Amino acid sequence: MDDRPAAEHLASALRELRAKAGSPSYDTIAAWGQRQNPAVNLSKSKLSPWFNGISVPADGRPFTTLIELLEARALQKSRTPKRGLPAWRAMRDAADQERRRAASGGHAPAPGAIPSARGASEAPPPAAADADKASRLLRLLPPDGLWQSWLRKAETMVRVPLVVSKAVCGALPALEDDQFTYVDPELQPAHEAMLEGLRALCFELNGMTDISDEGPQVLEISHPGTAAERNDLNRQACTARDRFLSVYWQLVNLLNGRGLASPKDVAESPAGPGSGSSLDITVELQAGYTMAHGGVALLPIEVAGQVRSEAFSGPYFLAVRAATGSTGVQIAAVGIDTDYGAEVQLPYLFPPRGPGGKEQLPFDLGSHAGGHAVANAAELGHGFLMIAEKGGTPRRVRAFARLGSGTLFYGPWIPATDLLPFLTTVFTE
Repeated sequence: MDDRPAAEHLASALRELRAKAGSPSYDTIAAWGQRQNPAVNLSKSKLSPWFNGISVPADGRPFTTLIELLEARALQKSRTPKRGLPAWRAMRDAADQERRRAASGGHAPAPGAIPSARGASEAPPPAAADADKASRLLRLLPPDGLWQSWLRKAETMVRVPLVVSKAVCGALPALEDDQFTYVDPELQPAHEAMLEGLRALCFELNGMTDISDEGPQVLEISHPGTAAERNDLNRQACTARDRFLSVYWQLVNLLNGRGLASPKDVAESPAGPGSGSSLDITVELQAGYTMAHGGVALLPIEVAGQVRSEAFSGPYFLAVRAATGSTGVQIAAVGIDTDYGAEVQLPYLFPPRGPGGKEQLPFDLGSHAGGHAVANAAELGHGFLMIAEKGGTPRRVRAFARLGSGTLFYGPWIPATDLLPFLTTVFTE
């Protein structure tokens, strides 16, 4: 019988499978995953903690894709028989339960402690004080917020958007000042583990350099002298990020199991993306032309390049338009994601005030009515140039809109080359 901890057993089994598959590099595994499913993220920052036993994989498509790829490769390379996904999921579940027990002070959840689909009466009612404390946590760090979505998907931590770092580090003082403890004996240890992980992540973020004066609204790992030292700092930040997300979701799942988190709160889980809302909001990236009589004319990107009119100048602007068939929806922020391939995905947030200093964010959507926000194309263009000077290449862009609750809605990805004619205009005219 194997007496090793379940998490160590899983990590060892993963390393053995990788070796029998020919010891492919992390980059090779990531490329395999992308070819099978472009939505699957098997980056080095995600894989390394799994193989080293630092974190336990979530039970989702990335983990099953990894197993399917390595088992097929191991069968081909070394004739190693497949264990099959059920066996690997059983190992993963055991490791996950072990980590959860450790986070809750070594106490396994009591039978019936989590409400079943048959009714909440099977679980004891939560204390009102616990509901208040959980509400404060979920308000400061909403599970469907941009902060966790970006951290979960980021390939590296070399650059972190300010909107992410401010949300994470801004929550720490408020959570540390909260002197109330949970009544539920399992929730308090999980909360303390989450706080410890948050402190470690904020320590890494606070050591980074704010370069927003140079254009992009981001923190960047400062260069200590060598590429190796810079890589070490990135690994430290990625490790802190992965540990925090692990204990954060353990706590949120415990809260959800006790009825202390609404379905909206936990709509976007680590298993995969989703808006977590029944709202149907369309998001579109547009190009903006200055009109001869003043104002800005907006056209979809795919047709904007074909416009030739003396009535228009530019385009000098980019716009994000959001529309819905519902009423009472507020768009708190809009922006553009830029995918640099191996680099992180950097969002450019539109300013609250548009051309002429007119307030444009937030804005409300009426029934079957849309709204938009406008930004000067030069700002995004300068961001492209700065990345290009450092050897990066923008591959694709997409618009996004964020509700006041933190829920995100995305437009389709657009090849970056489709945007270049609009961005170069601001440097040539």
